Amino acid sequence: MRSRPEPPPEAALIRSALKARRLTARSAAAAAGISDARWRQIISGYQSVSGNHIPVRAPADTLARMAQAAGVTADELAEAGREDAAAELREIAPAAPASQSSAQVEAITALLATLPPDAQQEVLRRLQRNPAVNTQTPADERRAG
Repeated sequence: MRSRPEPPPEAALIRSALKARRLTARSAAAAAGISDARWRQIISGYQSVSGNHIPVRAPADTLARMAQAAGVTADELAEAGREDAAAELREIAPAAPASQSSAQVEAITALLATLPPDAQQEVLRRLQRNPAVNTQTPADERRAG
């Protein structure tokens, strides 16, 4: 059996951001649109196949969605060596409007973190269903149009 690969720098960055924001991996995976299992593979840097540990490197678009869900910036991703994912993140998460301060975002994130994981997922689902809340990114709109 091969030894487990070390998590890549971008994985450590995302894990640290989740911890700092007191978010669960489950809620972040849901927000990123990936399964819990895939999230764990990417964060750990490997997947187990027939008892072997196979290295995993996230595609740029997946990593960008994960970073967005965890509150990691494009600059931080670039510093971690994933400029490809940083470019994707810049495309899907343009600068926040002036009315949306980082303090407000942090307060909302902290409030969400106080909820149990199933309640976090329900809030995210409701936000996605609410037509008054635009959860579609400009990149999604370009793909759909």
